[in-house]
Amino acid sequence: MAEQQQQTPVMVMQAEQKKSKSNTIISIILIIVLVTLGFYGYFWATSDVGRQKLSDFSSTIRAYNPATWYGEQLKEAKEVGSVWETKSNATAEKIGIKFQSFETVGNKIVPSGTPIGFRYNLDVGAGVNEIPVTLSCTIKGKDKLKEEEIIEEGSKEYIPEETPVISSENLLSYSNIVCQANTKQTQKDMIITAEGKISFPFSQRGSLKVYFTEDPAYIGSKFFEKYQLKETLPIRATYNNEPVELGIGVSKENTQPVIAGNPRYSSQIGISLKNRWDGRVTKVTGLDIILPKGIEIKRQTSPQSLRCPFGEPAAIKDKYTRYSAGTQYLEQVPVFGRGIGETLETSFSFDCWLDIDESVLEGNPYIDKEYSASVKYEYEFQPKTETMTLKGIAGEATSQ
Repeated sequence: MAEQQQQTPVMVMQAEQKKSKSNTIISIILIIVLVTLGFYGYFWATSDVGRQKLSDFSSTIRAYNPATWYGEQLKEAKEVGSVWETKSNATAEKIGIKFQSFETVGNKIVPSGTPIGFRYNLDVGAGVNEIPVTLSCTIKGKDKLKEEEIIEEGSKEYIPEETPVISSENLLSYSNIVCQANTKQTQKDMIITAEGKISFPFSQRGSLKVYFTEDPAYIGSKFFEKYQLKETLPIRATYNNEPVELGIGVSKENTQPVIAGNPRYSSQIGISLKNRWDGRVTKVTGLDIILPKGIEIKRQTSPQSLRCPFGEPAAIKDKYTRYSAGTQYLEQVPVFGRGIGETLETSFSFDCWLDIDESVLEGNPYIDKEYSASVKYEYEFQPKTETMTLKGIAGEATSQ
């Protein structure tokens, strides 16, 4: 027994030595792996493909900065003025032209002095009929190199043209729109960034179902219960997936019915334009409202101004009246939507007080009609970027 007790410490020491040796071997293996990965990473990062990939990754990080994204979400959550909400049409097809990406045509690493091209990848939805799209393409290099230092003068061109006309039914009208240019020869490698923009004019229309009555005793849900009318309250205009959400309202809370023939119960028509796509409205070029006969803008409280920009009425088939906004007031509407490096409101609104004559009821205890609005505007997308590498004619690995 005594001999066995004396041998025990020797066995423990041997186990500890084996464990220590094993740990040393694992550490050596890890060091070899890390050194190997370090050498591989260095040579990859300094290679043509590596430099291009890192440049692409850097551009992506700048484009999708989390702080910028969070700031945009806060701005979206803030109500700007009186914004009348809509209900979304879940089955609506996209309407208009979406700028999906700006892509290199061919290889992303090419010899300097050769032509380069970038394709505008567009997603065209329903209802697009011969809309002219204005293109922009700028090519820059690192170290503040300007476009004229990279491409040959006068070589930049758009294919098929600078302002192509696009239609939903004609795939060829938008499937291959390219900006291309001839590059200058350089002695060193150069990473360049191409920035593409598009803008286009667009028009859309919206309407709001409005109930009228003479009796102010039944307002809101009480009115709809009394006459057994099945409506989801508040009643709202419909958003059909256009670039701009066109909201129409009859009061701040959009409370219905509207009281007719009683000046004690004033009413409004409100129009709000809210950006919904990845871009901005650069100019509102037209705005009309169409009201039922018997309803007029109350000029004493709503003189023509930027807030209520509509001029004199024009009759439409003896049942409706059209009011058109004056150009001088639309020119004062600021740019709104999303912009890079600038603070923009997301919406803009208008409202006018109305005179509503009892004749709108046509002898009925209540009646429903429509307020309609149509708007025309210029829409510009946020720029999309693409990077590529021009190889120096001497084949040097140094990049600018």
